[in-house]
Amino acid sequence: MIRNAEHYSGGVPLGEPTPPTNRDEGIQVLRRAAAALDEIAAEPGRLRLVDLGERLGLAKSTARRLLVGLVEVGLAGVDSQGHFSLGERLLGFGSAAGPHVSAMFRPTIERVARATDGETVDLSVLRGQRMWFVDQIESSHRLRAVSAVGVRFPLEVTANGKAALAALGDAEAEAVISRFSSPVADRLRRETAEIRRTGIAFDRGEHTPGISAAAIARRTLGDNVVAISVPAPTERFLEKEQRILAALRTAADSPAWTR
Repeated sequence: MIRNAEHYSGGVPLGEPTPPTNRDEGIQVLRRAAAALDEIAAEPGRLRLVDLGERLGLAKSTARRLLVGLVEVGLAGVDSQGHFSLGERLLGFGSAAGPHVSAMFRPTIERVARATDGETVDLSVLRGQRMWFVDQIESSHRLRAVSAVGVRFPLEVTANGKAALAALGDAEAEAVISRFSSPVADRLRRETAEIRRTGIAFDRGEHTPGISAAAIARRTLGDNVVAISVPAPTERFLEKEQRILAALRTAADSPAWTR
């Protein structure tokens, strides 16, 4: 028997939330998995189940199911103390992408190095809340800024990280920025707006005292966000700043971004 027909439609009460579909639930699981992997990538080998549950806002049982699934398919690993790291399968994806990006951009970063009279030039890719260094032209100067290929640097205090944030869409950038504390998030929103206006991001001794850097970033085919940065001792950076910026602006027109 149909009762109060105006309150019912197709068996679902009108005015009440529509039950989630399998597709909606699947997307939610993928979003949670991506968020968990971002957190693990930012602090590999340091986060436990309870830490990840708190950061993701999940109940312990839900977080456990999610992390067990990621470990089972090889996207995450866990040590004997319960600390999570990225899994071998995921690291394999990354290691394959690194040489490919490096090969595309090597001529471009070599030109930047020559145009800046032998300063260090770094090539990095956005991964979660870190910049993953995939290639580098090391400075020919005795006093120089050098980072190891393969390391991951934070977004909020590096020129390449801030440039990468500005290369994201508004919603994507806000999703990353909102994870930081309010003062840091507010600063990043202001800096992101300025970077989008000028095309150049700066680190003026924020990540490493005495080292300054400038960077550009763009999306590439394959949806990677790639950054090119030039770090140098601050005194020399200030002397050559306009030359560095000109080299980076020229690099922004490189065909490597569209390959």
